[in-house]
Amino acid sequence: MKNGKVSWLLIVVGGLVAGCTGAVAFEPTVMASPSFTQTATETFRPSSTATATATETATLTSTLSETPTATLSPTPDGLYAIVRPEMLSCRFGPGGAYLLRSTLKAGEAVEILGHMLLNDNWLLVHRVDRPDFNCWVSGNFLNWLGEPATIPYIENPHLVLPWSPYYDALKGVSASREGNNVTVSWGKLVLNAGDDSLQIPYLIEAWVCQDGQFVFRAIGSKTLSAKVHDEGGCDEASYARLFGVEKHGYTRWVQIPWP
Repeated sequence: MKNGKVSWLLIVVGGLVAGCTGAVAFEPTVMASPSFTQTATETFRPSSTATATATETATLTSTLSETPTATLSPTPDGLYAIVRPEMLSCRFGPGGAYLLRSTLKAGEAVEILGHMLLNDNWLLVHRVDRPDFNCWVSGNFLNWLGEPATIPYIENPHLVLPWSPYYDALKGVSASREGNNVTVSWGKLVLNAGDDSLQIPYLIEAWVCQDGQFVFRAIGSKTLSAKVHDEGGCDEASYARLFGVEKHGYTRWVQIPWP
């Protein structure tokens, strides 16, 4: 970033933080842009996107080992935002069910790299002083310093996800449907002493139909089952996958037999 651009950003950030009072409910409408490149390690590609509702409560107590899976180019001229809450969770994936990677503070400036396809709320960002440290935040808690229409879509939710080398994929996975509710069940992930993440131990990534829209949902569970809302009426076929979670990261995912 050139010196002139840095000065401009600092002036705008200072003015916005000084004049910002209270939370502003803002949900940007965005358009797709092919202005970034990525290299993913998985062959699985979701056919569409989704929305997610985040809970900013989890606290990471262990250091996670990471395996970078992609590189992204910044948005064309840089698109920035300011963190609004006193503390904001920045996660390893696009949803509140993913492990916490970092915490951002009110007034910090972040650069927007893209948002999750089928889940416009969740944005991949990095702090302006740490361009090599990416994580996902809810866009509901940012004040924007640019036009949201320039944000590119991201299909792969695993760009910064850490993988566990110590545990296999979950066993005994099944699913049953009752109306629009699908109940997914699985066998317990037995951890070695000290490997508990102390957060949410199981994660479902689901591409499902809700309110006539094909969306992405990340659902966490502390038990051996979870319910996923899935309606009819979408052209795309719903599907989902399941992960176990420990302090080093995520197990290999297993496809859920969708009913």
